[in-house]
Amino acid sequence: MQASDLALPLPLVDRHTTALQAARLVAREQLTALVITDEHGRPTTVVPAVDVLGLLIPGFLRDDIRLAQVYDEKAAEELWLDAGRRMLADLLDDDDIHQTALLSIEPDATIVEVAARMSHAHVQIAVVRPEPEAVPLFVTMPALMDAILTLCGDGDGRPTA
Repeated sequence: MQASDLALPLPLVDRHTTALQAARLVAREQLTALVITDEHGRPTTVVPAVDVLGLLIPGFLRDDIRLAQVYDEKAAEELWLDAGRRMLADLLDDDDIHQTALLSIEPDATIVEVAARMSHAHVQIAVVRPEPEAVPLFVTMPALMDAILTLCGDGDGRPTA
């Protein structure tokens, strides 16, 4: 099995995507991270979904989580509405965010190489090196884990027939 066998298209976002749009994408597509594009639409950066969640929450609540205890559902609704005005650019410009450069892997990389490189880079998504002008395809952590577990077979290390 090779990287190209695991590759799939993913939604792409840019710096002008709102926090709510990003959160909707994460929820709808069950993404572990978002792929951010540069000003030319090329995928360049990966941001973990948990950091997108952090963008939905005002900084003062992230700084002192005890304050979150006083918010009831009505007050929480106002927080979420405010998130519609914040952009991913706010997240990307924050030094506390764990954004990483997008890992690029060759289409013929073996599943072991893909696993080793993603683990080493601590990333949830890698781009399969695209041909110029081609739609970018990605290997995600869930797809990689699924492939590994499929190769492991029935759970005791023996492939199933």
